[in-house]
Amino acid sequence: MVRLTRRKALQTGGSAIAAGLAGCSALDRGASPDLTLGEIEVENLDFRPHAVSVAILDDEEPVYWAEMDVSAAEPEADDSSGVAAAGGGSFEGFPSQVGGCRLYAWRDEQPTSEWEVFDFNSVDASCLGLNIHVGDIEQSRTGDVSVWYTTNPNACQSPDDRG
Repeated sequence: MVRLTRRKALQTGGSAIAAGLAGCSALDRGASPDLTLGEIEVENLDFRPHAVSVAILDDEEPVYWAEMDVSAAEPEADDSSGVAAAGGGSFEGFPSQVGGCRLYAWRDEQPTSEWEVFDFNSVDASCLGLNIHVGDIEQSRTGDVSVWYTTNPNACQSPDDRG
């Protein structure tokens, strides 16, 4: 598997944004070229704020790279380990056609060996929405990054058209 280093992601970030409009190829990878990515949301379930980054690669070439600061989760009470409200946000400007691509997600200065990888080829759907979690609701994996997806077609509609 091709590993994307943080240095490579930062060096090519500018060109990735420009190339992001082109989408990803599905050459010889068995992916549906019609796979549409409708949203990339972030939920921080950790009680510390984090910088969350994503990169979408077409083979070895970045086509999108972005980072956002997300606020810490709020506990149910001062002495509670339960999450009352998650911090979070939404990435924008990513390519909508992602058949044949991989998404890498990480937080702060996380080593590349711990980045979460989502292969768009692993899902048989025409529309996806992604949700990147930092931590979990039980706080047993504080700071861990995971990528969740939905095949709900509403994820690919504009917010004005969702019901």
